[in-house]
Amino acid sequence: MFPLFALLASVFVLFPGVARAEWTPLIQAADFTGIRTDVLATAGGIISVILIICGLGILIRSLGR
Repeated sequence: MFPLFALLASVFVLFPGVARAEWTPLIQAADFTGIRTDVLATAGGIISVILIICGLGILIRSLGR
């Protein structure tokens, strides 16, 4: 009985079954939506500050004349 069990066990050790794992990507495009939103908000803020400074400059220049 033991030799039969040893033979069967050695077959499973020597010839393991085929791995059936599915490939999954580590990084997905959806991971960057938060970064994209932050970059767009920062760009909008910078443009808003530039417009405010330019508007104040034009206002000061026109009132100074």
